Amino acid sequence: MMWEPELPRPLPACILQEVFSTAPIYDLILCDLSPRTLVWLSRTCRRAHEAVTHFTRRAYNINRHLSRYFPDPLAFRSLQARTGLVISGSNALQFLDRSFYPESDLDLYAHPGHVYEALEWLESVGYKFQPESWQQQDWHDEVSADWDGTARRVDRHGEMMINHEPNMEYSDVVGVYTFTRSVAMDTETVVLKVQIIATKCNPIQTITQFHSTCVMNIITFNAAYSFYPVATFEERMAIQIPGSNQLDAVAKYVQRGWRVYAVFGPEHAARPQLFLLDEKRWVGDRHCWSIPLDTTGVTPRPQLSISSEHFSWDPSIENGWIMECGGYSTATHVPKIRTHLVMITIFRYNYSYPDAKLAQAIRDWSLSQGQLNHTQLTRQNWIWFDAEIPRFRGVWSSHGQKCTNYRRR
Repeated sequence: MMWEPELPRPLPACILQEVFSTAPIYDLILCDLSPRTLVWLSRTCRRAHEAVTHFTRRAYNINRHLSRYFPDPLAFRSLQARTGLVISGSNALQFLDRSFYPESDLDLYAHPGHVYEALEWLESVGYKFQPESWQQQDWHDEVSADWDGTARRVDRHGEMMINHEPNMEYSDVVGVYTFTRSVAMDTETVVLKVQIIATKCNPIQTITQFHSTCVMNIITFNAAYSFYPVATFEERMAIQIPGSNQLDAVAKYVQRGWRVYAVFGPEHAARPQLFLLDEKRWVGDRHCWSIPLDTTGVTPRPQLSISSEHFSWDPSIENGWIMECGGYSTATHVPKIRTHLVMITIFRYNYSYPDAKLAQAIRDWSLSQGQLNHTQLTRQNWIWFDAEIPRFRGVWSSHGQKCTNYRRR
């Protein structure tokens, strides 16, 4: 009779309880688990749920994460709340991945009309402007503090009316402003680099046109979001988005461990949850990985004007997109990110939607309201109607095309 090894006995419950009651012990275990595994573990028992909750709170401490760049992270996050400034690129990826790239910088994406304030704030905390060869030595000569949100934003053909030349790497970018600051860390001096990216429409429209899906992650003042979390953090894969000239950036993420596809393959067809083709997506939807952030000490967004309804949410969460697959053969099944823009003067911010009919319904409603604004009001007493945006979505999701008969609830 062949000898059969004895199966390992399960650990006594008291030992498991002790492990998940001692932070120094369970931290060593949890730090190597993927986000999805952490979620699964948290559902096994009450003690594991408490351990994962406490670990997550420490692992995703945004104030500690930002303290590398800013001596007062809460002041920066208050700037985010006030302006809708969004962190993306490698920094957001590092935060969600619990990793660290010493050579990486901090990329901040700004809405039109908030670029001046963001640049001015950076200078106030010790950062110095580092112009490129084609830029003015003083950024004040390029960026105006007097943004007129009441002026027409698109022409009759739907093209964005921007005076600046677009960035050649990303067509949705107006300009990139680089700032540096030297700080002493441990026994060496480190040069920190922060870039303000001025967007044509809004940060989400720009981010969804990135070179690949692994960097489609953002941090707002009150939450962090990953748009494709299963592909990015579980499978370590990404789809390259055509149209970007950032081939060197793609190579950089390949070196960091991501498997990048130029076209969709059999695995993507077999596992549609990876990239959710032809599904209308929204920032913070059920397919996103969303991490609420502690906002204690963060100054909320002020009211836009005395007659405008106040809203406290970040403008990014009211944006969406849809990934489509183009081509007629497996060799040309390339991804395409499609959005429909709402750039109307009665809204302080621009929005991008995955649904053309919803975008058109909002534009139609805005015609009459815009006529009232432009004939009866001045810039000083303008009424902004951004608070209506989530209501449109709510009515549309409930009644579909009846949204054209929209009435305020």
